[in-house]
Amino acid sequence: MVGVLLATGFYVFIKEHEDNVFPVFTYEPLPVMVEILEVKPGSISSWTFSEGTVEALRKAYLYFENPGKVTYITKLADGSSLREGSIVQGPDNNNPSGQLLAVIENRQQINQVKLLKAKLKTARNQLTKAESDIAHARNNLRQSELDFFRIKTIYEKGVVAREKYERYYTDMINKGIKLEGAKNQLQVLRSEEEAVSIELDKANIALEKTMIFAPFDGVISKLDLAENNYSYPPTMTTSNIEREVSSGIVVVDNRFYEVKLEVSEAEADLIQEGQSVYIAQDDTELFKAADTDFDDLNITWGRVWSVSPSLSLERRARMVRVRTVGNSESIQDGMFVRVWIATQQKPDVLALPWQVISFQNEQPYVFVVNKNGRAEQRWLTLGMNGIFNTEITRGLRDGDKVIVRGQHLLDEDSVVEISGSM
Repeated sequence: MVGVLLATGFYVFIKEHEDNVFPVFTYEPLPVMVEILEVKPGSISSWTFSEGTVEALRKAYLYFENPGKVTYITKLADGSSLREGSIVQGPDNNNPSGQLLAVIENRQQINQVKLLKAKLKTARNQLTKAESDIAHARNNLRQSELDFFRIKTIYEKGVVAREKYERYYTDMINKGIKLEGAKNQLQVLRSEEEAVSIELDKANIALEKTMIFAPFDGVISKLDLAENNYSYPPTMTTSNIEREVSSGIVVVDNRFYEVKLEVSEAEADLIQEGQSVYIAQDDTELFKAADTDFDDLNITWGRVWSVSPSLSLERRARMVRVRTVGNSESIQDGMFVRVWIATQQKPDVLALPWQVISFQNEQPYVFVVNKNGRAEQRWLTLGMNGIFNTEITRGLRDGDKVIVRGQHLLDEDSVVEISGSM
């Protein structure tokens, strides 16, 4: 018997019978080479995708409230000039106002503060003297009262004359009047001291308005001031963009950021406070990071901070705020970013890469290798969609060997040979 292999993929056998040769055709199909994926339970997440602009959680738009000539811009510790990117320090125990950044002409304000400080010092000295006078007057009154009651006792016994008795009485009354006068003078001086103190506070505020201080630890993102140039306060501003354009200095806290997202009503219903958020400059970086469970320095992690309960009138969408947690070096204030929110998570589910699922009349199916080494078609019911995988709620079992390559060559009950696995 002679076997001939045809290009069609079947074996053709020719059987020799005695003197005559009768061709007898027997078809044995060649096995289809396939690769498989053994299905195992795992977790899967569904996602909401959006985009927005990064904003620092703390951002200060600084300017002089009054016009004036810039007389001073601070120098850094190394002697270099203050500039964009310079790190500045906010208030602390040693510097309650924060680091001084810039000053405009303020000699008049300084002189006014000096004058009022001197005036306040005089007022307080007068207060001290008035308090001392009260103590002295109180002691004199007490002594006069003792003398009067002593004379009164003697007078009642008829030992001293009435004139002397009345003189001691008058002296006691006068001492009391002096004490009341000293108390009234103290009240007057206290009012004057309070008035001077208020004036000094106002003068200090006016002086502070000639200076710009760092309100918190941060970095300079804009510096639009120069020594000997004039600075003018901004006109009325309503948006952060207008505030930034009109400010002389902008300081941002580059540790924590917020991104405002506008999402549809249907997507917003799936979003809850505290859900994990991943932020990057584009989707490509996020797809790469998803392969490593987002263990990537180019990805910023955060959480959903708030979800608005109502639709915006302008966009007909709901506002979602997300805030960064931990390292935020991969993003910066003003950057336009893509944001992925893990809205739902399911553990211990069966899932397949979406690209290995086939469709017939819009119905999903796959082929699995059965125990006889043949292809078996399985119709599927799909569940949650993840980034790379789709949940399979019906049609597969734990340990099934799903054919992921070569399936387009198969029919039900095709003979297969496994050449590899994913």
